[in-house]
Amino acid sequence: MKKFSVLTWVVAAAVAGTLGCSSTDPVSLAFVRNAQTVETVFKAFEAEDAEAFWGGFAETAVWRGTGVNAPTTLSRKKMRSVYDAFWAEFDYELMEPPHFLPGVDHETQRPNGSVNGMFLWEVSKTAEDGSRKAVQLWIYESFDFNDDGDIVFTQVFSDLASAYRILREPTTTGDE
Repeated sequence: MKKFSVLTWVVAAAVAGTLGCSSTDPVSLAFVRNAQTVETVFKAFEAEDAEAFWGGFAETAVWRGTGVNAPTTLSRKKMRSVYDAFWAEFDYELMEPPHFLPGVDHETQRPNGSVNGMFLWEVSKTAEDGSRKAVQLWIYESFDFNDDGDIVFTQVFSDLASAYRILREPTTTGDE
């Protein structure tokens, strides 16, 4: 009788484990969908495709101001003018396929469908003489979403200010 009870318990646990693994977790599905949105946004950013880029963001989206003396939040309208200016001056390329990580709610510490990660970007600038300068830097980014799958909150952490300063410095030829 004891062998039957142990065997029954093992089979019941295996069945429960299998059923548990096959259930669909809505937060996991949201993360997968949201990660695809971020990947689309990254590709559009590289291509300087404003329509596709802004298509991933809600009209009410805000960015965390992470630079020195930046306001706490920046509106979509403000960031559109910032990105337009950056696209006019610089080129961007994601150097590795993105590896997205699920984010968690800061209060519950439970997954919430948000997306974050560290991404290696190359930022470059072509001078009037055709010469090209480039820097690579790791950028940590996080994205929160609304129920419609639109990005509503973004944070970007890196030393972009130094990257832009380096790229804007005149190139010396050594003849001076």
